Amino acid sequence: MENINVQVYSLMSEPVGPIEKLEIISKLGYDGVELTADFTDVPVEEMKAALARLDLKAVSAHIGLDLVEAKIPYMAELGAKLIIVPSAAFNSKAEAEELAADLTRLGKIAKPYGIKIGYHNHTDEFFVDEGKYLYDWLIEAADPEVTAFQVDCGWCSASGADPVKFINAHAGRIASIHIKENNAVIGANKPRSRHEEMPRFHFELDENGKPIFPPEFLKMKEERDKLNVPTGEGIVDWKAIKAAADAQCDGDVVYIVEREASYNDPQDRPACLAADLQWLRSNL
Repeated sequence: MENINVQVYSLMSEPVGPIEKLEIISKLGYDGVELTADFTDVPVEEMKAALARLDLKAVSAHIGLDLVEAKIPYMAELGAKLIIVPSAAFNSKAEAEELAADLTRLGKIAKPYGIKIGYHNHTDEFFVDEGKYLYDWLIEAADPEVTAFQVDCGWCSASGADPVKFINAHAGRIASIHIKENNAVIGANKPRSRHEEMPRFHFELDENGKPIFPPEFLKMKEERDKLNVPTGEGIVDWKAIKAAADAQCDGDVVYIVEREASYNDPQDRPACLAADLQWLRSNL
């Protein structure tokens, strides 16, 4: 497999800045990166110079819905073709259509820049309403001229959905695949409404301004972190996924590795990412 990229969120636990994280990614041998919003705090010319020096491409970005419009020119300067909303609340067909309207509006703004706007799933998006996954309703309602979507196959399979069937059901609309190994089905998390004022997780802060995580949240995170296993050793059929994704988009699909937790002890995220890359190069 060639042209393998990595989501920079995978290095969130590394105590270094954005450019240093890019240096780690380059040394690991990845071809490109999917940025996060905080990376756009780096002046664009400095970011362009760093990417060129490190021989990395900025293929995409995860940007929150409320920040997308402001970040479009920055990502266009880097040559990115996709901006993906990493998460948003919606819990029904009607709310999926509302979110689709938001993505379409932003997509029309991004079109002159050569960028499409899309969305990234967790398990929530595979909650069923009116006989379909919420993610089905979202993709079907968004304008295909200006939107494109990302399937996180780890979260998709964790929900109990079949990533291959889902990709085939939306042929031509899936522009990006998140490669995240998963070793168990946990079901679709019940999503919250986009009209709720209080987020699902609201944390009090300690005297230093850091969030205080309640025991139930820590337990949930621990269980979800256990889903992370070495690529090729979980329940995801990556060969079938690649075949389906390439077929529906003429081979022009962006593949992005993401690690939300390490599977080794002590925690070593770069080592996990290096092993992911080696497995993909050898097996796909």
